[in-house]
Amino acid sequence: MTPKKHLIALVGFGTVAKGLCQILHDKRDKLLNEHGFDFEIVAVTTRSRGTMYQPQGILLAHLLELSKTAGPFSEHLNDWDAETMIRNSNATVVVELAHTNIESAEPALTHCRAAFETGKHVICGNKGPAAVAYDEMKALASQQNRFFLNEATVLSGTPVFSFAKTALAGNTIQGIRGILNGASNFMLSEMEAGTPYTQALELAESLGYLEADHTADIDGYDAQAKLVILANILMGTTLQLDVVKRTGINSITPEDIQSAKQNQERWKLIATLKLQGETIHAEVKPEKLALSDPLAHVMGTTNSITFSTDLLGDITITGPGAGSMETGYSILSDLLTINNGESL
Repeated sequence: MTPKKHLIALVGFGTVAKGLCQILHDKRDKLLNEHGFDFEIVAVTTRSRGTMYQPQGILLAHLLELSKTAGPFSEHLNDWDAETMIRNSNATVVVELAHTNIESAEPALTHCRAAFETGKHVICGNKGPAAVAYDEMKALASQQNRFFLNEATVLSGTPVFSFAKTALAGNTIQGIRGILNGASNFMLSEMEAGTPYTQALELAESLGYLEADHTADIDGYDAQAKLVILANILMGTTLQLDVVKRTGINSITPEDIQSAKQNQERWKLIATLKLQGETIHAEVKPEKLALSDPLAHVMGTTNSITFSTDLLGDITITGPGAGSMETGYSILSDLLTINNGESL
């Protein structure tokens, strides 16, 4: 049987798109031969560089060259904006990688709605739609018998959702506790090594770990959104962002760090979710962890989640929480889910 060809549109062309294009370029033959996954990237759109559209597919080598530059697109040009491209292109899968807006989730929500209204699957690396309007997105996808997938939104390339849905199948997840933000974890690791807060912040920025709005990382908004996404996708809740209590790391002093070290403890920004009957307890805050706690040994930009289950007890998964190739892989994982026609 000839594999079905997936026609991909990229909304956003930053580091994640670059990683995805590199993976698809390097693994094309393997993906076709071992997974029956055939594809073309037919459209790329950004606010600053314009829109490229080629119904037969844009060469991956060309896209990789473009990923090294920042100027406007000059080939396969089209005057469409992102929403028009989604509605009018021949894409079958829209990969939403635009800048995250946790307050309104726009323009990503509009992009997702346009995709579903025109019968397209959506893979979201953007946290906004799943954090702000997961129920609506899932309903729209279901009405069209399409996928709404979000593997990239929580732990970059670490397979949180696929792990929970496969390796933990049959378990009831009763609680979630984890380190969900790589930038703040990196800063706390640096501060424990003696780096002042301001310098740790500057270093995290220089290495590209921080969101454009730094408060997303240091004030806990990013971890807050990720906790909501986890709760709603894996635990069937209808949790809203404003229900999650939130405290960032900017009040932690060098004295706090040293005091914890003397007591064999370590500061971490911890996201916690517990279901107690009909009551949901959800919070993001700095905590001092005993060194015996598995999360205490998660350093740098690494992230980790502990799932509390009814059959297996606590299961912890640890992996990269950032990175171009790592997050690009999570998009590939969702593409393969669509290709395999796994449960919607």
